[in-house]
Amino acid sequence: MIDAYLGPGHELLTLRLFFGATLGALLWAQWVEGSPSLLRPLGFYGGMLGALASALVAIATGVNLWVTIAAICIATPWLQGVGRLRCLVQGCCHGRPTVAVPGVRYTHIRSRVCRLTTFTGTPLHATPVYSILWNGLMAAVLLRCAQLHSPATLIIGVYLFMSGTGRFVEEAYRGEPQTAVVWGLRFYQWVALATMIVGAVVMTVKGAPPLPEPTLRFHSFLVAAGCGVATWIVTGVDFPESSRRFARLA
Repeated sequence: MIDAYLGPGHELLTLRLFFGATLGALLWAQWVEGSPSLLRPLGFYGGMLGALASALVAIATGVNLWVTIAAICIATPWLQGVGRLRCLVQGCCHGRPTVAVPGVRYTHIRSRVCRLTTFTGTPLHATPVYSILWNGLMAAVLLRCAQLHSPATLIIGVYLFMSGTGRFVEEAYRGEPQTAVVWGLRFYQWVALATMIVGAVVMTVKGAPPLPEPTLRFHSFLVAAGCGVATWIVTGVDFPESSRRFARLA
C-alpha cells in the first residue's frame, strides 16, 4: 500500500520505511520493556518512531514528507491489525482477567501469559481482538479521507488521534505486569495521550498536498513479498537454545 501511494521509482524508500519501523519496534521494546524474560518483544510506538525517522529520507528523494508519512498512516491500521494476530497467539499485549465478557485462555507454557503472570487458564480480555476491530474502523476512515483527496496532514492527524484514542481505552483492559503505572495511568496511556495531542496539532497544519492516486504495480508486490519474508523471520522464527537478546520470541 505504501509503495502504491508513493508511486513508481520509490521502492527503495518503501524498504527503508519498513526496516526503520522494524528496527524501531525491536529497540523500543528492549529499552522500555526489555528483560531476560522478554528476549524479542516488539514495541508499536518504537515502530512508529522508526518509520518517522526513515521518512525523513524522503526529503532527499524528492517525495513530499507529508505525503510519505500519510502513506504510512494509511497502511498502518492494516499492518497492526494483522500483527495483532501474532499477539493473540503468542500472548503478548494480553488483557486482564474478565468475567463480564467472554475471555481468551492461555495454557501453553511458552505463552507470555503463562511465563510472566499467574493468569494461566484464566479468561482474559481479548485486547488484541479489540485492537483489530479498532484498526478496521481506522482503516475505513483513512481510506475514505484519501478518496476525498484530503490534505496529507489531515490524514496523519486523524490517524494519530484515532490511534491514540483506541490505545488509551485498550490499555485500560490490558494486564501486562511489566507496564509501569505513572500517576494513576499506565505508561502507554500517557504515550497515547501525547499521540492524540500531536494528531490534533498536525490536523491544523495548512498547505500540505493530498495523497496521489495509488498506482499498484508488479514492483509493489515484490516489495511486499520481501518485507513479508523479513517480518516472518522477526515475528515467527525462534532460536530456542539461545538466551541472547532477540534470540527467542518468548
